Amino acid sequence: MTEEIQVPAASQATKNRETFALACGFAGWLVPGLGHALQKMWGRAIIFFITVGVLVLIGAGMRGNVFNSDGGDAFASLGYLADLGAGSFYLLAKKVEPNGADVSRAGGDYGTRFLAAAGVLNLLSALHAYEAARGRKG
Repeated sequence: MTEEIQVPAASQATKNRETFALACGFAGWLVPGLGHALQKMWGRAIIFFITVGVLVLIGAGMRGNVFNSDGGDAFASLGYLADLGAGSFYLLAKKVEPNGADVSRAGGDYGTRFLAAAGVLNLLSALHAYEAARGRKG
């Protein structure tokens, strides 16, 4: 005789909602605004996509430093995490930067800050998409 475990419908709905929330958070990190687009929050999706994209293009255009994972110190590691926060736009920034970073000038230093700001903004956007999908934020 085998016993079947019955999962209550409410528990299954909670599990599905959590899975969808994780998917929204990951999608929002990978492509800025995608987590909001999956929830049909079109205005926020477009705003986040454009804002993060423009910050990355400005930062890379100013020849800001796009950090690598092999940072030599804590600041380089934090810079890498901030840049990586931009998701797929991090790879775009690596491609747009053909001559490498030029942080010897103020423009390059400001560009580095723009790239980090894009990553942090995208991480916050992905977190909001996750929380909104869980029903905690509107």
